[in-house]
Amino acid sequence: MGSISFWMCLVMTICTWNKTIGCTWMKTLPRSPSMFQVFSNNTITMLQKMGHEVSREPQITFPDKQYRQVNNFKADEQMAFISHTLNAIKKLYSSGKYESTAWDQKGVDKFMNDLYRQTSELDQCVKAMKTRQSKSVKRVNKKMSLHFKFLKNYLKREDYSASGWEDIRTVVLAHLQRLDTTLSSQ
Repeated sequence: MGSISFWMCLVMTICTWNKTIGCTWMKTLPRSPSMFQVFSNNTITMLQKMGHEVSREPQITFPDKQYRQVNNFKADEQMAFISHTLNAIKKLYSSGKYESTAWDQKGVDKFMNDLYRQTSELDQCVKAMKTRQSKSVKRVNKKMSLHFKFLKNYLKREDYSASGWEDIRTVVLAHLQRLDTTLSSQ
């Protein structure tokens, strides 16, 4: 009976300790990237490898204004924004309608797995922080939701063509790079 109590106490201590030290997914050790940064670099690299040169400029406006506003957010609000945006990217690629592209399916699967890992870990961090979003955070997230809705509709209009996906890939790559920069500025 005593050993069961000891193990229960140990498990409870470890679980509680993990909550109190914050989001370990985002923390870095000296001269070492965080797990988020490792996966962020992986998703950026995978997306770059998937791409091809596009002869035309995409007809998609990038939401620079929203990213400038995010730079003024507190660290926990920035984390919530990053989580929100990565979830929108994951949802966009979850359609699975990229048969028209010349993308390597294994590369797409790796990209999606890394993206899924990032979103699930970040969602846990945001949930554990219980951040109350200010009106400005809600406004930026709403505008980003509209931006990703536009991207989804753009793909539909392009009939999920290879060129449509390349346009989306280019914009999503810019998002991932800006999110990585946002994290670095914390």
